[in-house]
Amino acid sequence: MPRRTLLPRTVAVDVDASSHPAGGSLRWPWYLPAVLGPLAVLLGGWLLLAALAVVGWLTSPDVAAADALRLAGQVLLLANGGAVDIAGQTVSIAPLGLSALLVFLALPVSGSAAQRAQVADPDRATGDLVLRVGGTFGGVYAAGVVVVAAALDEATVGVVAGSLAIGGIAGLWGAARGIGHDPTAAWPRWLAVVPRAMGAALLTVLAGASAALAVALYQGRDAVTAIVEALGGGVAGLVLLTALHLIYLPNLVLAAASWILGAGFTLGDGSLLSMSGADVGLLPAIPAFGIVPAGEGSWASLWWLVIGAVAGAVAGLAVAWARPRARFDETALVGGLAGVLTGLAVTVLAALGAGGLGSGRLVHLGARVPELAIFAPTLLGLGGLASGLVLGLVRRPWKPTEAATDAAAPPEEPATTADGEATVRVDPPSSTGEQDEGRADAGRPDPIG
Repeated sequence: MPRRTLLPRTVAVDVDASSHPAGGSLRWPWYLPAVLGPLAVLLGGWLLLAALAVVGWLTSPDVAAADALRLAGQVLLLANGGAVDIAGQTVSIAPLGLSALLVFLALPVSGSAAQRAQVADPDRATGDLVLRVGGTFGGVYAAGVVVVAAALDEATVGVVAGSLAIGGIAGLWGAARGIGHDPTAAWPRWLAVVPRAMGAALLTVLAGASAALAVALYQGRDAVTAIVEALGGGVAGLVLLTALHLIYLPNLVLAAASWILGAGFTLGDGSLLSMSGADVGLLPAIPAFGIVPAGEGSWASLWWLVIGAVAGAVAGLAVAWARPRARFDETALVGGLAGVLTGLAVTVLAALGAGGLGSGRLVHLGARVPELAIFAPTLLGLGGLASGLVLGLVRRPWKPTEAATDAAAPPEEPATTADGEATVRVDPPSSTGEQDEGRADAGRPDPIG
């Protein structure tokens, strides 16, 4: 019987071979999802709106089906910054909830395109890949929106700018997330913490605005219920009203943010809602308007201003937490900068969420943008400056001097050799001129008789 011997075997492995299988799966080039993806996102958004429009058409037999589908396209244009003519009235207030939904639907698509582009060209810098894929995605998205606007005869400069903004944000953001590209990695360390601090402060403002909106809804629940019952429509009408308020929910939150920051907002020409009171006059039968309080405000409403100061303090806290070894003047200035930029961001978002419902009295609904551009950066900037200063002073660790450290250290006891002789260690000298001599003597035992 032959004897089996265990001999080592050598296996050759090509380390440069691709980890992807050569066959068995269809590998799409990156430009296919970058070109077809934005068109699919627009189609998905329109189908969602068309389904809601069909629900309304089924309950209104006098309305043609073509008009219902046209309305779905018009709302899609509104979400991309356009102004459309609905029932003879010019509507220009963008449903920011739908705009955000389009962005988040586009993120995985542009991320997948960026990943395929990186596999096809692994040597290209990630920043170049993000620009290539994100630019292609945003350009195709804007072109698709402009085609829809031209088909509905609703093409405006606003819809071109808005579609470029939404497509560019979705394309660049998704591509960067898809391949793990961090544009702040090359920034100075003090500047790299600003976006995170702004995000924390912005979330604080939106949380406070949501709380104020919830309180107003609770207080005006009877008026809201009365408006819904007066409109009727049954279950289908309730579904449409819910969908309408959901796509405009961010607009309501941003109007509440303008209110808690002291600027207030308007519900038409000559109206004003602020902490000092409300003067709005007659309003259309929209359930959201049922939460508008009547009469003069109270001094207790001024406590809502604390949210702006707290948001600025959160920005300073984020800076001090990310930079614990930074000087207090740096944390104060960077915290104030983050607060000011957050206030400007809130102003821009509130301006995007404002618009009109016709050309008459309701020509402007939303935040008072000029006043908010003063109140928000000032309040949040001061909060971030004060928070960064205090936390920078409190969190800065105490560094003992070298002399104090040496004095506090216990004395070394001399070690002994095998012959009973004591030895001590001589550290290298710190001076530059004796560096070579200290290196030669360091660690050499010095017998002491």
